[in-house]
Amino acid sequence: MKIAVIGATGATGRKVMERALELGHEVVAVARRPEVITPAERLSTRQGDVFDASSMAKAIVGTDVVISCIGPTKNFSPGTFMSQGIPNILAANFSPGTVMSEGITNILAACQGAGVKRLVMQSGIGLSDGKELSAVNRWAISINRRIFSKAIKDKAIAERAVQRSDLDWVIVRPAGLRDVAATLKYTADPSARIAPFLPLPFSDCADCLVRAATSEPTWVRKIVNVGR
Repeated sequence: MKIAVIGATGATGRKVMERALELGHEVVAVARRPEVITPAERLSTRQGDVFDASSMAKAIVGTDVVISCIGPTKNFSPGTFMSQGIPNILAANFSPGTVMSEGITNILAACQGAGVKRLVMQSGIGLSDGKELSAVNRWAISINRRIFSKAIKDKAIAERAVQRSDLDWVIVRPAGLRDVAATLKYTADPSARIAPFLPLPFSDCADCLVRAATSEPTWVRKIVNVGR
């Protein structure tokens, strides 16, 4: 399968590329700066900016499925404290801009224009209303939603746009993510009961996203929780 990975230079996007290639797929890595992506067999790169609808349309032509790994980022200078995992993520979610709401809208239009029928969107467990979670985790999620209300709102607009589309979409909501070794031992299913604040490796989330794109027909037009 030929998979377009949008946001390919991000923490999850890089792992999605690696996992898809490991499984024998052909990957088109879409990024604003594709030149920073290390060449590999069955990997091609295309320039694309999610705020530029025309570049998105060109970037996914000829692919079978799109995986969106876009999300807010502050992009602090490498090596600084604020560039490290948690501080960078916190800052980005306090001031997320409209990367999800505008970006996903442009990705949807690109899919429709290019005839790509399947879209997998990485979202976050913070969008859950908590009904499938434990009482403690429902309370924690509600607090999280208040703290990161701007990011939640932006992602919610994006999720609704995906759900209104006529694509064979899958929305994946991972628990909190962390750059540690893959385990491939995780829970993933529509309305799965997970621990939202127990860190999930980026690589495990990536594996779930690739599964959603290639081998889980029962997940089509569903929201899938992934975590432990």
